[in-house]
Parts: sequence; structure tokens; C-alpha cells
Amino acid sequence: MISLSQSIQLLKRVALRLNLASAGWRVYRFTFWGVIAYGVLLLTSRLTGYGAEAFNRWTLAMVPGLCALAAIVLQRRPTALDAARAVDSYSGTKDLFLTVALIEKAAGEYQPLVVQSAEIAAPRIQPASVVPFKYEKPLGELALIALLATLAVAYLPQFDPFGRVEASTQVAKKQQLLEDSKKATEARKAQVKSDDTPEGEVSEETKKALEGLKLALNKMRPKEKTENSRELAGQQKNMGEMWRKLANDKLKELFSHTPQEQEFGSVNKEKMEKWTKELQEGSSASLQKELDATIDDLERLMQSTDPVEKSELEQKIRKRLKELNQFAGDKVGSKPLNAALQRAMKQLEMAKMEGMDPKEAVEAMKESLQLSKMELKEIAQSATDMQKLEEALKIMQQQAKQLNEQEKLDGEATEGMGDLADYEEFYQELMAQLGLGQGQGEGEGEGEGEGDGEGEGDGNGLGGRGMGRGGNAPEDDSVETDFITQQSKSPVTKGEVLSSFKSKGLSDKGDDKARFRDMMKKGDQGLKEAIDKDQIPPGYHDGIKNYFGKVEKGSSAEPAGEKKRE
Repeated sequence: MISLSQSIQLLKRVALRLNLASAGWRVYRFTFWGVIAYGVLLLTSRLTGYGAEAFNRWTLAMVPGLCALAAIVLQRRPTALDAARAVDSYSGTKDLFLTVALIEKAAGEYQPLVVQSAEIAAPRIQPASVVPFKYEKPLGELALIALLATLAVAYLPQFDPFGRVEASTQVAKKQQLLEDSKKATEARKAQVKSDDTPEGEVSEETKKALEGLKLALNKMRPKEKTENSRELAGQQKNMGEMWRKLANDKLKELFSHTPQEQEFGSVNKEKMEKWTKELQEGSSASLQKELDATIDDLERLMQSTDPVEKSELEQKIRKRLKELNQFAGDKVGSKPLNAALQRAMKQLEMAKMEGMDPKEAVEAMKESLQLSKMELKEIAQSATDMQKLEEALKIMQQQAKQLNEQEKLDGEATEGMGDLADYEEFYQELMAQLGLGQGQGEGEGEGEGEGDGEGEGDGNGLGGRGMGRGGNAPEDDSVETDFITQQSKSPVTKGEVLSSFKSKGLSDKGDDKARFRDMMKKGDQGLKEAIDKDQIPPGYHDGIKNYFGKVEKGSSAEPAGEKKRE
């Protein structure tokens, strides 16, 4: 049996080195000429402006990789015969190893001699000497041309004789704006509450607060006035803070003016008033329908091929978005909703821009409109929460506290009641039985006597609005109250300093009465503005207005025949 272990091992190692050397040489040549071609195209682009966006450091970095890949794929791998020829050429063995590579085809009588000669020569031959790796010069050349190409990309000036670069830059900016708007929409979607609570129902946070109030009311005991007052004060403080937070964060603008006071310009006023009223009541149904109709028109716009129909749809969509955007900014005062609608308007314009993908812009617009629907649902949810909190605050302020003062606040009687409306109805019936009221009556007349006018009582049995003979209300100093004598730390504001005295006689003719009424009117307006500005919870409104109403009425009467001089 013929053994060629030494010779075959030599040929394999030489073949491997030949393979590596061939691959390296091909990579060098492909990369060298690839970078040269890239440089020529770069120079052409910088001079003409065509394809300027394609030449940057990232595309330059791709050139060596692509060239190396092409070199390896297209490489012709050396065979055992190529390795044998390389060994014979280096060692001068005159086709000895080539004969070994073809031993099976050689004459049988010569095979032992060939094998013997090859096995003797093989250990003396080094594969590294047969196929040396010479990489210093090629690597240096590649490094040089790569450096030149990098400098050219970074510092070669860009010319734009045909305006191609400017047009491409504008398209890139628009595309970037579209991408930024899509990211802003997605980021806001992640922040908006995405629960399945139907409109008209309170949120989980408000529901917990209301359940806590009902539980507290059920624990009230008639003889525990102090403990009851402390618990009611705590509940009122907690709900007042929740109410104020909703008013400040989301609904301050929505509830600050009535629809008649708001100016809407050219937009349909009746539609705006309807949206406002519904949203204040915790419903966004009409607004949701408006957004759904806009999305439907968008889909029709993308499917339509008729220029006239497309123009009409664009005008309709633009008009709806303008109305919604104006409503969001002027009436609702919701910055997130306003931002979502403005993005939708910009994306509609981007869909018509040259170089932009209309489908991508329209899809982004749909996402913005879906976000607008989520924003509206959250605002409606907050309005519902705010209404329920107002009801709870009024029950505590106008009913529970008065019943507690009379030691009639009994939680056992309200045990098992479901909604706060049941508590309110029960407290109203109880207050009516006790002769307690929520308003203060007025009687006008001459002389002494008891009023017989009909109206709402104030808890002391005073008559309501009506005509009758007035009298003094009875007073009982033995009744315990929580009245505390305090001095208001009101800021001193700059104004007129009046020094006046009164004397008998006819007053001078003038407009003092008109000026006085104007001052009182401004004071009443200032009171309303102060309540809105400071976000006073509704449970306190009646008491504040009632107090200043008394001041106004007490100040408006002047004895006849007195003269006021400055």
C-alpha cells in the first residue's frame, strides 16, 4: 500500500495559503477600484448636485464591505494541482509533486519511486516559503485611498447648478417633520389613559373618593358632632383638591365662560355651543362623530381618482379640522388636544407636497385623529368626575354640615344607599322636616310685623322673596355655633381716598348714584373673576356670593335728604 502522508500534508497546507493569498489579492483589487469609482461618482455629484444625498460617511463605509463580499463570492479557489505546481516551482523538483497529485493516473511501475522521492523532499519544504504573504504594501495603498475618500466626503464643497440639492434638502426636511410628528403622536398615546370606562361614568379614582364619602357618611352618629365635623372637613378637603386639580389641569377654560360669552369668529356658533354644552356634561359624542366623519373622508380621498372629488374632500376635511382646532384652542383650552389636531392639519398638507409619500402622511394623520378622540374622551371623563365631585361637595357643605349642627346626621339611616343622589334626596327631606333651608329669604314692607312672603328658608324660618310686612328675625344666643372671630388679611390695593361727612339738606345734582352703581357692578364682576381665578370649589360659591350680596344691599340704601360731600 502506498503512503503519501508527508506529501499530501504539504500540498494541503500550500493549497490553504494559496486560497488565502488569492482571496486577499482579490479583496485588495476590488476595494481599490471600488473606492476609486466611489471617488469619481462623488466628484461628479459635488459638481452637478445629482445624487448628493447618496454620498456620506455611511455609504463610504459600505464600499469596502461590499467589495470584500464580491471578491470572496467571485473567487476561484486553488486546487491540489495548483498547490503541486507551486511546490515544484519553488523547490525545482521538476513536476515531482504534480505527479504525486496525479499518482492514480501515473504508470504503476513508477509509483513507488515517485512516492519515495516525494516523501523524502516534503519535510524539507516550508509552505510559508512556497506562498509568502505580502500584505504591507496593499494595506498601505488601501489606507491612503480610504483617507482621501473620507476627506473628500467631509470637505469637498457641494455645488448645485441645477437646484437638485435644494429640492432634495426640502424633501428630507419634510420627511423628518413627518417622522417627528409620528413620534410625538405615539409618545402622547402612551401617556393618555386607555381604559374602557363608558362616557358618563366616573373614573376609578373618583369612584374610590365617592365610595369613601358614602362610607364616612354611613359612620356618622348624631351625638358625635365634633368627630363628624372633623371627618366631613377631611372629606371636603380631599374632594376639593381633586376638583381643583381637574379644573386647573384640564377643564379651567371649558368651564370659565358660558357659550354665549365666547366669540368664535366665522365658525358655526350653534355647533360650538352644542359641543361645549355636551362636553361640560361629560359627553363627547358629537365631537367623536365629527372626527369619525373626517377619517371616513380621508379614506375616500385616498381611494378617489377624480380631481374634482378629491378637491371637494380636501376642502371638507380642512374645514372640519379648522373648526375642531379652533374649538380645542378657544373653548376647551386643552393643549394636548390642540397639538394633536394641529399635527393632523400639517400632515394633511404634507400629503400633497412633492416628494412625499401621500399614503404615509395620511396614515400619520389618521393616528393623530385617533389620538384626538382619546383626548376628547379623557376630557369628557374629567368633566363627569368634576360634576360628581361638585355634587358631593354641595351635599357636604349645604346639607351634611347643617344636619350635623342639629345633631341629626345619622349614618344608620343612610346605610345601604347606592348613589349620592339618594343621600341628597334623603337629606333634603330631613331638612324640610326640621324646617331647615338652603337659601335666605327676603321681606320688604313698612312698619313692624311678621313677613308673610313665600320663598326658600334660611334655616331660621325667614320668609323668601315676596311682598309682606317686614320685621326683625328672632335671635337665640343660647345656640352653640362654630363662629370664630377673625380678621381677614386682605391685601391693601391702591385706590381713591375719600373723606366724607353727612349733613341735612338737598344733595347736589350729579351722577353720584350712577357712579355708585357702577362701583358695585365692578365689585360683583370682580367677585366672579376671583372665584374663577382661585378655582374655588362650588360648595363655597353660595356662601361667598350671599355674603357679598348682603354687603351690596346694605350699602345701597341711603337715608333720604342726606347729602354726601367729599
